[in-house]
Amino acid sequence: MDMPQASFIVPTLNEEKYLQACLSSIVDQKTCVDYELIVADGGSTDKTVTIAERYADKVICLNRKGIWLGRNKGASRARGQLLLFIDADTSIPRNYLEVTQGVMQDNQISALSNAFRFDKRGRLVEMAQDVVNNYLLAKSLAGIGEILGFNAVIGRSTFAKVGGFPDAPLDDAAIAKKLRKVGKLAYLLEPKVTTSYRRLERSGMIMTVVYYASLGLVTDIPSIPAKKAMPFRDYIPFR
Repeated sequence: MDMPQASFIVPTLNEEKYLQACLSSIVDQKTCVDYELIVADGGSTDKTVTIAERYADKVICLNRKGIWLGRNKGASRARGQLLLFIDADTSIPRNYLEVTQGVMQDNQISALSNAFRFDKRGRLVEMAQDVVNNYLLAKSLAGIGEILGFNAVIGRSTFAKVGGFPDAPLDDAAIAKKLRKVGKLAYLLEPKVTTSYRRLERSGMIMTVVYYASLGLVTDIPSIPAKKAMPFRDYIPFR
């Protein structure tokens, strides 16, 4: 069996509503790069695993929850030299692998994420996504880039060097701090991925911002008792 050049890793937990769109967008890549698809499931009780088995080359069933754990376990079973982490509620365009693989040929770049659009349209929604995308691009250009966990591309050797995703409320922000010590974090405005608006729809824009800002604070200062803070009462390790 030929060794794939890249490995897509999708962590899941009860994602039957979104997973098929996500996985079909991965298997539909238009690329000359050989790749595999790995799903790491944290104990779904719906049809998530059944859907995953239709598309994935490997389905890993974990014995406990944790999106960081799913990402790391998937990476541990990956054979590709390029690791592409995609969340189950995110779909990627057909040229995603071709573009990101090309950018990652730059040895100065340790990891990258692509800009996003929400799966819901509307003036306020589009304004919010534009603000976030431009903010993250500015941070990248300033040398303090971030990684978006729902779409992140990291070289296998770099991933091993930083020890994978930490067990932190915002594991993507935590790994970004480590990756910045290794190289640049790029933020690509094109091609954009499409990700679910469900968090903002459920909590509202202001409370969602407060929620993730609080998660970021606890990630940076682990001594803060997160579970006692209001924004964390409904926090689950897969989101």
